[in-house]
Amino acid sequence: MSNSIINDIKAKIKSNNPITLLIVINVIVFLFINLVRILTFLSGESSVLSSIEHFLYTNLMFPTSFSGLLYKPWTAITYMFTHKDLFHIFWNMISLFWFGQILTSYISSKKMIPLYILGGLAGALITLLMINFIPLFSEQIGIPMLGASAGVTAIIIGAATLVPNVRMNLMFIGPVKLVFVAAFVLFIDVLNIASYSNVGGNLAHLGGALMGFIFIMQHKKGRDIGEPINRFFDWIKNLFSKRGKMKVVQTKKMTDEEYNYQRNVRQQEIDAILDKISKSGYESLSKQEKELLFNASKQK
Repeated sequence: MSNSIINDIKAKIKSNNPITLLIVINVIVFLFINLVRILTFLSGESSVLSSIEHFLYTNLMFPTSFSGLLYKPWTAITYMFTHKDLFHIFWNMISLFWFGQILTSYISSKKMIPLYILGGLAGALITLLMINFIPLFSEQIGIPMLGASAGVTAIIIGAATLVPNVRMNLMFIGPVKLVFVAAFVLFIDVLNIASYSNVGGNLAHLGGALMGFIFIMQHKKGRDIGEPINRFFDWIKNLFSKRGKMKVVQTKKMTDEEYNYQRNVRQQEIDAILDKISKSGYESLSKQEKELLFNASKQK
């Protein structure tokens, strides 16, 4: 049974679906940390296991202070993949899946991970600056922060910015436009800040929201501000793929699942471009959209 679960996880990662990859990473980190917590509980609060649990949290959570960040700069990344409570990770991953699926229907899936990471970084930065420089929030300095919410909020606002009139079905409510869903999310965050409820986390949501808006507005202008992140990941892949001194170039054969997924993504992008042409004309397309349409026409 354990082998089938591991194989299923490997298959999901190899499918090249960025939303699935983000969810898998978050879940793996969550399960590992909670395994340590369970062992700590079963061992009767063993000092060794308790120390390990404390070490994990203090080195994964974002410290929200300049001195803490100076000693643990990596936490600006690790915090956005770290969760403590089941309810917390459940809603973050559900939201990531729902809105990620919507957004990847209209833009390249390669933009998802950069948007998530930039949203998390923006959330950390906004929280750090506002907590340390606005006296009203000074009591929050040093309180650690964790969770994928800033990155997820960037994707939610990104989707609402790109396709505000697309409707999603909400339980007990029915179809609602994305722009109203996004407005409600932002309203709740501002309300929670005003009531001093999870101030750091909700400030991070606003930072992620700002990044989601900027990211998509730049995308509409034909600019990909997440490209440096993708180039970095490509560099890492190439670094680990090299074998010895000889450079071997291999073409990996795609599985049926990978081929169908990529074909569907390309078709969705083309359909969205054609729909845009029918509504606003060819000249309304960005340079990137024109190139995509041209390349698609050559393949036919």
